[in-house]
Amino acid sequence: MGNDPAQIGRYRIESVLGRGAMGVVYRAHDPEIDRRVAIKLIRADLLDGTERADFIARFRHEAQAAGRCAHPNIVTIYDFATHEGNPFLAMEFVDGITLKQICQPGMKLAAADAMPIALQMLEALRAAHEMGVVHRDIKPANIMLVGGRLVKVTDFGISRLESSELTQEGAAIGTPSYMSPEQCRGTPVDQRSDLFSTGVVLYELLSGERPFTGRNFAEVTRSVLNDAPPDLLARNVAISPALQSVITRALAKSPAARFATAAEMAASLRATMQAGTTEEADDRTIVAPRAAIAVPPVARDSGSGIGSMGGFDRELLGTLERRLAHYVGPIARLLVQNAARGTDNLDSLCASLAGNIERPGDRDAFRKEMLQQRVRSSSTELPAATLGDEELQQAQHELTRFLGPVARVLVKREAAAAISTADLWQRLSRHIDSDVDRQAFLSRRRG
Repeated sequence: MGNDPAQIGRYRIESVLGRGAMGVVYRAHDPEIDRRVAIKLIRADLLDGTERADFIARFRHEAQAAGRCAHPNIVTIYDFATHEGNPFLAMEFVDGITLKQICQPGMKLAAADAMPIALQMLEALRAAHEMGVVHRDIKPANIMLVGGRLVKVTDFGISRLESSELTQEGAAIGTPSYMSPEQCRGTPVDQRSDLFSTGVVLYELLSGERPFTGRNFAEVTRSVLNDAPPDLLARNVAISPALQSVITRALAKSPAARFATAAEMAASLRATMQAGTTEEADDRTIVAPRAAIAVPPVARDSGSGIGSMGGFDRELLGTLERRLAHYVGPIARLLVQNAARGTDNLDSLCASLAGNIERPGDRDAFRKEMLQQRVRSSSTELPAATLGDEELQQAQHELTRFLGPVARVLVKREAAAAISTADLWQRLSRHIDSDVDRQAFLSRRRG
């Protein structure tokens, strides 16, 4: 990790999760409670004297406010302290993906899949707003999706500080695409600013495009301040007129014309779902932390979507997507696309997809489904794994280098569930704690 600290406070640093202009986010271990945490270390050393002391005091105040926002859809803040004069937060470690990974150009969700995400975002905002905390930076990068089901909003109250004194020197950071008009003007904001940003995110999830665009920061800001977003119905996005009305109100230029509260916006979204024409819509109106989100339909055009990738035909990839969606929700499509581009071997593809399933029992069920259903491509069938003695002996021999005699037991156990030799090695590698040793073990596989 180069110059990164081995320890911050009582937390032992394991790896770097991300870097920004203002600081670093680490994956760490809390030895007192024996749990994994995320550490956000802020570069207050960019400031001097009283300005620095004032910043740390205000950071502490914002952290205390954010720490009171206890809700299943909000990333929990555990601790605040300083390390070598720089403030840091210890937060809940969230093992998932951000909506930024889903919000790729042309990547869109069906309304029935996007709205449960938006509703959970609004539940998080409702809880925070009731505590007097305004997020100020709702955007896909700050929205986590865990297991394809649970939404976690992060960075409550902190982003305002990060974007103040610490960023005044040099270019503006990020894009104003998700900012409200009042933020773009630099005027005071309240909870309705967060609702505007939520409307932008929902618009992007549904259409695959942002409502306000431009070639640079100034052009995007000008669009946010002056332009009406393109009507989704006019662009043939499959939503109801009622949902279009909700989005239009959320994106009103004047805060007074928007929804007054997150609860009000959520109620309007639920009403549009209840008025839907499909029988499934009523079930999807109930949003709980683990509510399942249906997978979006497989793209049928040859220029985008799943199509034919990695030598796999459309029917096979569509089947894999539907099966995987049962466990991870709407991100199944993105996972299948990415995995299919990285291999032309069906065993490796299924092993890679299974690795995205959170619970071990569900991973095993997914593998068994693939075997039982005898998923076929135009020229390839997924066979039951047949692991020879030589393959097992090699795996045991190499694993023993890292784990000792227990390797024999682990190989026997994992071989019973593995769908291929590649899958066996991947399963065994998860028992090795060190990232370096894990990669070294995998590199020893022959063939």
